[in-house]
Amino acid sequence: MPVVDAVKIEELISKVPGVKAVKVVGDGAGLHEIHVITTSDKSPKQLVRDIETVVLASTGIRLDRKIISIAQVESDVKTQKVLPYQISNLKVEHVDERNIRVTVTIEHGEEEFYGEYSGPKTSRNIPRVIGNAVLNALSEIHDFALSFDDIAEVYFVGKRYLLVHITKQYNNVEESIIGTAVIEGNYERAVAEAVLDAFRRI
Repeated sequence: MPVVDAVKIEELISKVPGVKAVKVVGDGAGLHEIHVITTSDKSPKQLVRDIETVVLASTGIRLDRKIISIAQVESDVKTQKVLPYQISNLKVEHVDERNIRVTVTIEHGEEEFYGEYSGPKTSRNIPRVIGNAVLNALSEIHDFALSFDDIAEVYFVGKRYLLVHITKQYNNVEESIIGTAVIEGNYERAVAEAVLDAFRRI
Protein backbone atom coordinates (compact mmCIF):
# COMPACT_ATOMS: atom_id res chain seq x y z
CA MET A 1 0.00 0.00 0.00
CA PRO A 2 1.44 3.44 -0.92
CA VAL A 3 2.72 5.61 1.91
CA VAL A 4 0.27 8.40 2.74
CA ASP A 5 1.87 11.86 2.89
CA ALA A 6 -0.80 14.49 3.64
CA VAL A 7 1.49 17.39 2.70
CA LYS A 8 2.27 15.85 -0.69
CA ILE A 9 -1.42 15.20 -1.32
CA GLU A 10 -2.15 18.86 -0.51
CA GLU A 11 0.51 20.00 -2.98
CA LEU A 12 -0.89 17.76 -5.73
CA ILE A 13 -4.50 18.86 -5.22
CA SER A 14 -3.51 22.54 -5.05
CA LYS A 15 -2.24 22.24 -8.65
CA VAL A 16 -5.61 21.04 -9.99
CA PRO A 17 -7.12 23.84 -12.12
CA GLY A 18 -9.82 25.71 -10.23
CA VAL A 19 -8.54 24.86 -6.76
CA LYS A 20 -8.00 27.95 -4.60
CA ALA A 21 -7.12 26.30 -1.28
CA VAL A 22 -6.92 22.81 0.13
CA LYS A 23 -6.53 21.20 3.55
CA VAL A 24 -5.80 17.50 3.95
CA VAL A 25 -6.27 15.82 7.32
CA GLY A 26 -4.56 12.47 7.73
CA ASP A 27 -1.84 10.41 9.34
CA GLY A 28 0.30 7.40 8.53
CA ALA A 29 -2.78 5.17 8.62
CA GLY A 30 -4.58 7.07 5.88
CA LEU A 31 -6.43 10.20 4.86
CA HIS A 32 -9.48 11.24 6.89
CA GLU A 33 -10.68 14.54 5.41
CA ILE A 34 -9.94 16.62 2.31
CA HIS A 35 -11.40 20.14 2.23
CA VAL A 36 -11.19 22.06 -1.05
CA ILE A 37 -12.15 25.62 -1.96
CA THR A 38 -12.67 26.14 -5.69
CA THR A 39 -14.07 28.56 -8.21
CA SER A 40 -17.53 27.93 -9.65
CA ASP A 41 -16.14 27.15 -13.12
CA LYS A 42 -16.38 23.37 -12.63
CA SER A 43 -19.07 21.21 -11.10
CA PRO A 44 -18.16 19.59 -7.75
CA LYS A 45 -18.46 16.12 -9.31
CA GLN A 46 -16.03 16.99 -12.09
CA LEU A 47 -13.58 18.50 -9.62
CA VAL A 48 -13.72 15.43 -7.39
CA ARG A 49 -12.97 13.25 -10.43
CA ASP A 50 -10.02 15.48 -11.35
CA ILE A 51 -8.66 15.27 -7.80
CA GLU A 52 -9.03 11.48 -7.73
CA THR A 53 -7.23 11.17 -11.07
CA VAL A 54 -4.32 13.43 -10.12
CA VAL A 55 -3.72 11.70 -6.79
CA LEU A 56 -4.04 8.19 -8.23
CA ALA A 57 -1.73 8.91 -11.15
CA SER A 58 0.90 10.61 -8.99
CA THR A 59 0.91 8.44 -5.87
CA GLY A 60 -1.03 5.25 -6.60
CA ILE A 61 -3.48 6.15 -3.81
CA ARG A 62 -7.16 5.67 -4.63
CA LEU A 63 -9.12 8.28 -2.70
CA ASP A 64 -12.48 7.63 -1.07
CA ARG A 65 -14.61 10.43 -2.52
CA LYS A 66 -16.70 10.46 0.67
CA ILE A 67 -13.88 12.27 2.50
CA ILE A 68 -13.68 15.06 -0.11
CA SER A 69 -15.71 18.19 0.63
CA ILE A 70 -15.99 20.99 -1.94
CA ALA A 71 -16.79 24.63 -1.22
CA GLN A 72 -17.19 26.90 -4.24
CA VAL A 73 -16.72 30.66 -4.57
CA GLU A 74 -17.56 32.90 -7.49
CA SER A 75 -14.73 32.89 -10.04
CA ASP A 76 -14.90 36.66 -10.52
CA VAL A 77 -14.33 37.37 -6.84
CA LYS A 78 -10.70 38.20 -6.15
CA THR A 79 -9.42 35.91 -3.43
CA GLN A 80 -5.95 35.70 -1.97
CA LYS A 81 -4.61 32.26 -1.24
CA VAL A 82 -3.16 32.32 2.25
CA LEU A 83 -0.07 30.19 2.53
CA PRO A 84 0.11 27.66 5.36
CA TYR A 85 2.12 28.48 8.45
CA GLN A 86 5.81 28.49 7.53
CA ILE A 87 9.01 29.02 9.52
CA SER A 88 10.85 31.99 8.05
CA ASN A 89 13.58 32.24 10.68
CA LEU A 90 15.00 30.00 13.40
CA LYS A 91 17.90 31.04 15.60
CA VAL A 92 19.59 28.92 18.28
CA GLU A 93 21.91 30.97 20.49
CA HIS A 94 24.31 29.67 23.12
CA VAL A 95 23.70 32.03 26.02
CA ASP A 96 26.49 30.54 28.12
CA GLU A 97 28.07 27.15 28.81
CA ARG A 98 24.84 25.77 30.22
CA ASN A 99 21.93 27.41 28.42
CA ILE A 100 20.55 28.17 24.96
CA ARG A 101 17.93 30.59 23.71
CA VAL A 102 15.80 29.84 20.66
CA THR A 103 13.90 32.48 18.70
CA VAL A 104 11.57 31.66 15.83
CA THR A 105 9.51 33.61 13.31
CA ILE A 106 6.48 32.00 11.67
CA GLU A 107 4.73 33.48 8.66
CA HIS A 108 1.09 33.06 7.67
CA GLY A 109 0.19 35.13 4.65
CA GLU A 110 1.24 38.66 5.54
CA GLU A 111 1.24 37.96 9.29
CA GLU A 112 4.31 37.13 11.37
CA PHE A 113 4.42 35.49 14.78
CA TYR A 114 7.44 35.49 17.08
CA GLY A 115 8.36 33.02 19.78
CA GLU A 116 11.22 32.57 22.20
CA TYR A 117 12.24 30.02 24.79
CA SER A 118 15.38 29.36 26.88
CA GLY A 119 16.68 26.40 28.81
CA PRO A 120 19.58 24.04 29.54
CA LYS A 121 21.46 22.94 26.42
CA THR A 122 21.59 19.23 27.18
CA SER A 123 21.10 17.00 24.14
CA ARG A 124 17.80 15.76 25.53
CA ASN A 125 16.50 19.25 26.29
CA ILE A 126 17.49 21.16 23.14
CA PRO A 127 14.56 19.77 21.07
CA ARG A 128 12.23 20.70 23.94
CA VAL A 129 13.50 24.30 23.95
CA ILE A 130 13.02 24.53 20.16
CA GLY A 131 9.57 22.99 20.34
CA ASN A 132 8.42 25.37 23.06
CA ALA A 133 9.72 28.37 21.11
CA VAL A 134 7.56 27.31 18.16
CA LEU A 135 4.51 26.78 20.38
CA ASN A 136 5.07 30.18 22.00
CA ALA A 137 5.06 31.80 18.56
CA LEU A 138 1.71 30.17 17.82
CA SER A 139 0.15 30.84 21.23
CA GLU A 140 -1.47 34.13 20.22
CA ILE A 141 -3.55 32.54 17.44
CA HIS A 142 -5.38 29.85 19.42
CA ASP A 143 -7.27 29.57 22.70
CA PHE A 144 -6.24 26.09 23.84
CA ALA A 145 -3.27 24.70 25.75
CA LEU A 146 -0.43 22.98 23.88
CA SER A 147 2.53 21.10 25.32
CA PHE A 148 5.62 19.61 23.70
CA ASP A 149 5.91 16.09 25.11
CA ASP A 150 8.38 13.86 23.31
CA ILE A 151 10.47 13.32 20.21
CA ALA A 152 11.79 10.30 18.32
CA GLU A 153 13.98 9.69 15.29
CA VAL A 154 13.09 6.97 12.81
CA TYR A 155 14.44 5.64 9.53
CA PHE A 156 11.82 5.08 6.83
CA VAL A 157 12.29 4.26 3.13
CA GLY A 158 15.91 5.36 3.31
CA LYS A 159 15.30 8.72 5.01
CA ARG A 160 15.65 10.01 8.56
CA TYR A 161 12.48 11.44 10.08
CA LEU A 162 11.69 13.22 13.31
CA LEU A 163 8.42 12.49 15.06
CA VAL A 164 7.18 14.82 17.77
CA HIS A 165 4.25 14.42 20.12
CA ILE A 166 2.29 17.42 21.35
CA THR A 167 -0.82 17.46 23.49
CA LYS A 168 -3.79 19.78 22.94
CA GLN A 169 -6.00 20.50 25.93
CA TYR A 170 -9.31 22.28 25.47
CA ASN A 171 -12.41 22.22 27.69
CA ASN A 172 -10.73 19.60 29.89
CA VAL A 173 -10.31 17.25 26.92
CA GLU A 174 -6.83 16.19 25.81
CA GLU A 175 -5.85 15.18 22.30
CA SER A 176 -2.55 13.64 21.16
CA ILE A 177 -1.09 15.01 17.94
CA ILE A 178 1.92 13.73 15.98
CA GLY A 179 4.03 15.87 13.67
CA THR A 180 6.80 14.75 11.31
CA ALA A 181 9.67 16.25 9.34
CA VAL A 182 12.52 14.92 7.24
CA ILE A 183 16.00 15.52 8.66
CA GLU A 184 17.89 17.14 5.80
CA GLY A 185 21.14 18.26 7.39
CA ASN A 186 19.72 20.68 9.97
CA TYR A 187 18.46 18.82 13.02
CA GLU A 188 17.23 21.94 14.86
CA ARG A 189 15.24 23.06 11.83
CA ALA A 190 13.70 19.59 11.51
CA VAL A 191 12.53 19.75 15.13
CA ALA A 192 10.83 23.10 14.50
CA GLU A 193 9.24 21.88 11.26
CA ALA A 194 7.91 18.74 12.97
CA VAL A 195 6.27 20.79 15.72
CA LEU A 196 4.74 23.13 13.15
CA ASP A 197 3.52 20.11 11.19
CA ALA A 198 1.77 18.86 14.33
CA PHE A 199 0.13 22.27 14.79
CA ARG A 200 -1.17 22.20 11.22
CA ARG A 201 -2.98 18.95 12.03
CA ILE A 202 -5.00 20.45 14.86
